[in-house]
Amino acid sequence: MSGLVVAFSLGVAALLIGRFDDAAFLRERTLVQNAVGSHIEELAKPIMPQVIWDEAVHRLDNHFDNKWAHENLGIYLFQTLHVQFSTLLDSNDRPIYGSVAGKDVVTPRLPRDKAVDILIASIRNAEKERGPLPAGIQTNGEISKPITANTILNIDGEPHALVALLVSPDFGRYRPRSARAPILLAARRLDGDFLSVISDRVMLDGIHLHTGVASEAGEAHAVLTDKLGRPVATLDWLPIKPGRQMIGEIGPALTSVAVILLTSLVLLFRRSRRIANGLIASEARATHLAFHDTLTGLANRAMFIQRLTEGLSRLGRSGESVTVLCLDLDRFKEIDDTYGHLVGDELIRQASSRAARLCRSHEALARLSGDEFAIVQVDGSPDDAATLAGRICDALSQPFDLSAGRVFISCSVGIAVASNADIEPAELLRQADLALYRAKATGRGRFCFFDPEMDALIKARRLLEEDLRIAIRTDGLTMAYQPQVDGDGRMTGVEALVRWRHPERGDIGPAYFVPIAEQCGLIRELGTFTLRRAFTDSRDWKGLRTAINISANQLQAKDFLPSLESLIAETGIDPTDFDLEITEGVLLRDDPDMHETLEGLRELGFSLALDDFGTGYSSLSYLRTYPINKIKIDRSFVANLSFEDASREVVATMIHLAHALKLSVIAEGVETVEQHDWLSAAGCPDAQGYLFGAAMPVGEIGRLWQAQASVPTDIDRSVLVG
Repeated sequence: MSGLVVAFSLGVAALLIGRFDDAAFLRERTLVQNAVGSHIEELAKPIMPQVIWDEAVHRLDNHFDNKWAHENLGIYLFQTLHVQFSTLLDSNDRPIYGSVAGKDVVTPRLPRDKAVDILIASIRNAEKERGPLPAGIQTNGEISKPITANTILNIDGEPHALVALLVSPDFGRYRPRSARAPILLAARRLDGDFLSVISDRVMLDGIHLHTGVASEAGEAHAVLTDKLGRPVATLDWLPIKPGRQMIGEIGPALTSVAVILLTSLVLLFRRSRRIANGLIASEARATHLAFHDTLTGLANRAMFIQRLTEGLSRLGRSGESVTVLCLDLDRFKEIDDTYGHLVGDELIRQASSRAARLCRSHEALARLSGDEFAIVQVDGSPDDAATLAGRICDALSQPFDLSAGRVFISCSVGIAVASNADIEPAELLRQADLALYRAKATGRGRFCFFDPEMDALIKARRLLEEDLRIAIRTDGLTMAYQPQVDGDGRMTGVEALVRWRHPERGDIGPAYFVPIAEQCGLIRELGTFTLRRAFTDSRDWKGLRTAINISANQLQAKDFLPSLESLIAETGIDPTDFDLEITEGVLLRDDPDMHETLEGLRELGFSLALDDFGTGYSSLSYLRTYPINKIKIDRSFVANLSFEDASREVVATMIHLAHALKLSVIAEGVETVEQHDWLSAAGCPDAQGYLFGAAMPVGEIGRLWQAQASVPTDIDRSVLVG
């Protein structure tokens, strides 16, 4: 009973003390917050003469003068008012001038987050309510009242007072060009001078400022927030504690009793709480990691399947549908390979953030793997899914500003809709993935709904993959060769082209089965087959050059050069009689391994030709960086020579560039005599196309080569290949 009485007495005393101290703290915090607010409002007053000024309207709006802005905003505000950051926004709220510590900067340092947007919006609302300014010069006072707003903002890890002021005339000699005048954003660090002013106003000791919301023991604090209520910094001070002053007088007598009774309980409580908090935090972290993606913070595949399963289980009761949208970033691998994985991760984070902002509460976005995302849409309609997919495609087609620079991508979306609960989650996801494949195959940057016909096409494609595998391994493929001629129509070389005659489907073009080989991992076997057959066939026409296409997968293989050396030894060919044609897409991997491989091909004696020249991303840099011997002008330019001046100018530039770099040049897709005559006159007599012959069997090439060799040199030999 004595213990209970003492504990009750201590509790009552503590309650009274706490109430006294709390009341004092609330009063002090109110004083501090009011003092901070009023002082930040006062920061705008000395800045007003620089922007509420007829000359400011003239120099910053009517005719923007960067030098005037530098002297009257950047330098003046920094040297006179200690404004570290200043940014001027035009009528569309876009930055047109920025200064840091009195020095102009190209990119303004002030962040454009929601707090700044709200600040700007408040200025614009006040400007709109004010309405148009009166015309003419006012002689009885200023033409307009100042329009300002302020907030506290974290800039570079330090709290700043941010003031926004509308550029306005004072007597009306100049008026803004439009209904929206420029806005000046000026930020001043909350430094020692700021703390000194606050301390003098509220008469409190030990005031200091730090970021975050934590407070030192024994100190009172007031959290300074921005326009959104987010904490930016904390003001701490030594509080006046009347309750503790009272307990200081009676405390010694009570402390001796309280310590004995409470020490053991406090120790036990703290230990138990620490253990419990540790277990809770550990379990929360494990649960979060099990169901969320570590890079983006989105749901992962496990949570996606769980949400999808839950949505399908409610289908019978709700009568609505469940929709799955599969998203894939077009050109992501190209950017990831070009700029590195860190930039790729940065792109993934920005893209997922854009997509997440477009999803509503019943639309769960998840990252499945790499650049593949998926959305579960519950209780929605196909129209809702189409609307969401269109918005995502539009949003992700906008440029991304990354650390490596600005990049552009697009997004393809596949959509599958389930209206009954019989379908399995994995099957619905597979259907959406098939629709995604169709969207990519039909142009990318678009969305496509699943159709049962897609299943049949996929099954047929898989059968074709197996047939192609068998054809490669059983010599079911053949080679054809298209002549290449000089300016006199004499055959000087051939391009090796693989052909496939399916026993049931008939002739299948390379444009169809080569991508299949790339996707199912057969491209290296197909490439080896092409090289072996071309090497073997070329032995029948000594002295005739042979061009062979090489894929990116072949060049990237570690054993490509050794296997090529084995083929040379096996077939006994002379590598100097061959051109290996590569596309610019192969050269996107600008790394030491690719350079080493291409140099190895040159050392073996092969010539390197850049195919489809002019259709890639940085042809000039490739010509300077890689050991290229020849460029091949793409047929898309040649086809328009007869009726487009622009095509003729582009082709002429390509030919001139090749000559300047001492490179050979050949044009493909030549179909008319006029095209060949123009190319020859422009300096590119070597050509290839239907004018001289389509791809033909090896025997026919041998016959033409022998016939050409028997014709005297002074006879027009174009008839041999025409």
